[in-house]
Amino acid sequence: MSALHEMQQAFAASMLFEHDDAICGPIVEDGFTAAERLRIYRNTFRSTLTEVLRITYPAVDRLVGRDFFDSAAEQFIQATPPSSAYLNEYGGGFVEFLATFQAASTLPYLPDVARFEWALSVAANAADVPALEAQALAAVGPEHHAGLQFEPHPSVRFLALDYHAGEVADAVLSGDDAAMAEVDVSRRPVWLVVHRGPNGVEAQRLDPRVYAFVSRLCDGEPLGCLLENAPAEAPALIAEQLTKGRLKAFRIEKDRPS
Repeated sequence: MSALHEMQQAFAASMLFEHDDAICGPIVEDGFTAAERLRIYRNTFRSTLTEVLRITYPAVDRLVGRDFFDSAAEQFIQATPPSSAYLNEYGGGFVEFLATFQAASTLPYLPDVARFEWALSVAANAADVPALEAQALAAVGPEHHAGLQFEPHPSVRFLALDYHAGEVADAVLSGDDAAMAEVDVSRRPVWLVVHRGPNGVEAQRLDPRVYAFVSRLCDGEPLGCLLENAPAEAPALIAEQLTKGRLKAFRIEKDRPS
């Protein structure tokens, strides 16, 4: 291992651990001691990541309060530092962290709110690639229809939640206490598809059977298999996915009879 790599590893560790000053030796002291410089970097590092999480999870932040959120974020950052410099990708693990965070156990719907907000963030920051055009399928002969497999647009996310997290998030972010009081936070399963369309990110509630069909369609299941036990409105559902831009591409599974 090179000396530079060792120094980089030591610096990274010093951002997470308050008393890890092994990196102090090579740091030039000019107006500030090495420990003071590290403290400035460390505080900036942590506060930046905390704000990244707050921007990604605004409803969670409102639900638990700033102090609680900051404490939870600090523990999460310590356990799960970023693995990439692209901070829009940071924070997905916060969902599972909240699910096991004992201090948040009195809000059983909190992890689902976080799942909902993470899906919105992923959709908003997904690669900007063109959606599949319906006319691209016109060249596919009927004998190949059964082998059609679709690939979802990068912004598409499917959510099967135990709580109506979208309603909770909308109410708390509106700042309307009366609206929040009217939200039913009891356990009520809900199925959603989230994607980024021409007008921005949107979440659509789906019937369980429709959710199963559309999620399997976007998961690349061959159309022939998919239609064996499909809802009556299957053709309309496929057309809707194309219209809404939820599909990116298709391929044809070889050797599948029509």
